[in-house]
Amino acid sequence: MPPASALVADIGGTNARFALACLETLDLRETRQFLCSDYPTLASAACAYLQGLPEKPRHGALAVAAPVVDGAVSFTNSPWSTTGAELRRATGLGHLLLLNDFEALSLSLPYLRGDELHQIGGAEPAPHATKLVLGPGTGIGVAGLVWSEAGWVAVPGEGGHMSFAAQTPREFELAMRLRSGREHLSVERVLSGPGLADLYGAVAASHGKPAEPLPPGEVLNRALAGGDSIAAETLETFVTWLGAFAGDAALVFGARGGVYLGGGIAPRMLQALSTGAFRQAFEAKGRMRSLLAPIPINVILAEFATLKGAAAALRARLERGCEPDPALT
Repeated sequence: MPPASALVADIGGTNARFALACLETLDLRETRQFLCSDYPTLASAACAYLQGLPEKPRHGALAVAAPVVDGAVSFTNSPWSTTGAELRRATGLGHLLLLNDFEALSLSLPYLRGDELHQIGGAEPAPHATKLVLGPGTGIGVAGLVWSEAGWVAVPGEGGHMSFAAQTPREFELAMRLRSGREHLSVERVLSGPGLADLYGAVAASHGKPAEPLPPGEVLNRALAGGDSIAAETLETFVTWLGAFAGDAALVFGARGGVYLGGGIAPRMLQALSTGAFRQAFEAKGRMRSLLAPIPINVILAEFATLKGAAAALRARLERGCEPDPALT
């Protein structure tokens, strides 16, 4: 049987969230959040969290915003890099599971309650059909969840680094402004918090107006409050592009089991996502419109879904009796 509780973490490019998870119920406690920029390494942030606990857990699962390759992690939107072996030595954990953050988020889907989801169009998900989770934050993550005889299996990926595709002359104009000075314009450069801020500048420039540099949260606040036409156009464009990318990814995965939007930004723009432009862009795939139309899209409202998914992944690994990965020892 798995231990009663374990360390779980959701490590993004901006924030690092830690908690203790009950591996029987997946309930979380002792949840804390740290700014990544306040710590020189992931190990130092994890140790800071563990030092504040009355009793140290024996095992842990860390979901990271980067691919995990041979037990090593180099963050895409953070200067941190580490290995499982380094983390185990620093934290003293007996068993440590490293996994991609959207891989962990996908594993939370079977455990989310109805009130933790907000549906935008579509019908009921096809039973046991592949599910897709994606969402903008400091970057944009993408992962699938596939049914097998052994249950749900996560399929991590780096779909956010695909090339961004403009569809209209106006979109092409804005994309060229965003691409200026870059060798490659990826989806993540556009559909992320930093991308929202850059898009605000691009929209302003396209109208011949100066744009003060604004953080993503302020762009979103101005768009939602009204009174700033540049911010409003920025959000409308962002939502449309996010819908188009979600439709592309749904086609890649064959996600008739539903599309789920996670990350920190989607819940804040729930009203804009529900106006129709997002869903229209999702379905606008020509001959594949009839395939996409029934697929439900849900915004994940649960604040710590990734932590729950990390706990589910660790529980499954321990129940299978898996030994620690040799790459992490």
